[in-house]
Amino acid sequence: MVKRIFFILLSIMPFCVTAQDELLSAYVDRTEVSVNDVFTLTLRVNAELRDERPDVDALLLDFEIIASSERTNFTFINGVSQQWSEFRISLRPRSTGVLTIPAFRIGNEVTMPIEIIVSDAIQNTGNNDDFFLSSIISKDEVYVQEQLLYTVKIYFSVPFDQGAQLGAPNAENAVIQQLGNDLSSQEVIDGLRYNVIERRFVIFPQSSGTMEISPISFTATVGRRRSGSIFSGQMTGGRAISLMSEPHMITVKSKPDSFPQDATWLPSSNLAVEENWSRSLQGLEPGEAITRNVRIRAEGLNSSLLPEIQYEETDTLKFYPDQPAREDLANQNGVTGIRSQGTAIVASEGGEFILPALEIPWWNTTADNLEFARLDEQILSVIPGSAEPPPSAPTLPDEDTIDQPAKDEAPTSEVESNTSYWMLATMAFALAWLYSSIMWYRSNLSLKQFASGILASGISLKKPVTSENIEPIPATADEMLQQFIQSCEQKNVSQARQRLLIWARIFFSDDKIITLATLKKYIDDADLEAQLDDLENTLYSSSSAGNQVQLENLKKTIRKLHKKGYSQKNKTAEHYALPPLYKN
Repeated sequence: MVKRIFFILLSIMPFCVTAQDELLSAYVDRTEVSVNDVFTLTLRVNAELRDERPDVDALLLDFEIIASSERTNFTFINGVSQQWSEFRISLRPRSTGVLTIPAFRIGNEVTMPIEIIVSDAIQNTGNNDDFFLSSIISKDEVYVQEQLLYTVKIYFSVPFDQGAQLGAPNAENAVIQQLGNDLSSQEVIDGLRYNVIERRFVIFPQSSGTMEISPISFTATVGRRRSGSIFSGQMTGGRAISLMSEPHMITVKSKPDSFPQDATWLPSSNLAVEENWSRSLQGLEPGEAITRNVRIRAEGLNSSLLPEIQYEETDTLKFYPDQPAREDLANQNGVTGIRSQGTAIVASEGGEFILPALEIPWWNTTADNLEFARLDEQILSVIPGSAEPPPSAPTLPDEDTIDQPAKDEAPTSEVESNTSYWMLATMAFALAWLYSSIMWYRSNLSLKQFASGILASGISLKKPVTSENIEPIPATADEMLQQFIQSCEQKNVSQARQRLLIWARIFFSDDKIITLATLKKYIDDADLEAQLDDLENTLYSSSSAGNQVQLENLKKTIRKLHKKGYSQKNKTAEHYALPPLYKN
């Protein structure tokens, strides 16, 4: 028996040596596949040809290259060594029918062409296959910038190997973000239990019309097993699967005409505004600051799109807003944006001051109607201040008597009385200085923060920021325009925003332009306003490929506005009105 096996091995050895002695060969793991299947092409190149690589560009005519890898093998048997390289290419057919893998040539070596029979994809209408893919959208119709939920589920009854890949949805003129982590569950369909992996995305369309969400793909390898002996350590490719989801067509509606034209467009399923105060609104004193904190919470909107709270100052009532705090919460139900901002309010004299009611219009996407989030009017009661004269300064001795010795020394009780007087006077002056310093600091808080941002951006100034000169004096509007253009060309979004604001402060002669929302008051150009919104979204939202700022367009628009402004110098800031966030 042993001799018979020996002679059988001896008889097939020449064929094995012949196969291994081929300098160039090509083979596939399957020759019959469906249009959605992924199969593997292997090119084996002997070490004698290792300085050259096969050209695979011809494959792209009929096949899509999903992945590729390269590895080097070496054997040493009975004193004979062999070395070769293997190029493994995962391919997916582009169409059905008989497709041909072309011949490959390296030097004088040429492989044989390989025919692949491609059939139509098998639809899993009965949900009885080991794998199938489904995609669901929350709505067929949405408003521009409204949140759309996209859910994809992978059903499988057979485990797949590591390295599976699931694509992401794609749509033109839309911002797409993944929501949270994948969810795992189980479902029983037609009596068969499936494991389910669920992934959710949120899509924000940026223009009205028809939006197509392209199919997403899922690729994996199933049933990898060892080949030959269990001790060989080699693995076969197993069964490669490829699934595609169905496409979706979405109707994107423009902003309704009934929505206020001068208000920020806010499509949300729920929007609420609330406030709290740092102390009671009654019994305030002139010069005393009270802080009002306003919090806006919107479901289905990013915090960068929520509007700024505006106040109208008077000669006796001043407002000092802090930097807003933004927060975006993402879960399986979508995005929730939160914007919080505190504003210090200071009255310079006594009396009652009325803060008018605050209304924020928003569009209820669930009920499909216009609604208002409202804060009732508030009354600040300020007690009239008492005009007490400041304590008089103590009388100092004449210069002629400073160096003269005292004729009569004062009693001890008189010395102690003078010491107490000086202590009281010193404390009074210290408290007065402290109070004035606090009020000065609060009144200049926002300007300090803006100046810090300017210094951090590296902008050249005519004079430095000091304690006596908080307000930086930048260069001329022409020079600031050049620095802004330089930031755009360097694609530095944060620096471009800072330099744009400084240019605007000079150009419009208004030191209160410290945010893009304030700058939009001076703009009567819907395209420019949309570009500023894009700039703000990039600074405060998640990075995404669909959310990149077109700095080149913004640079050109600002340059035109700069030239136009110098040709119309008599045009005042009152000529500019606040346009809506979105115009169809």
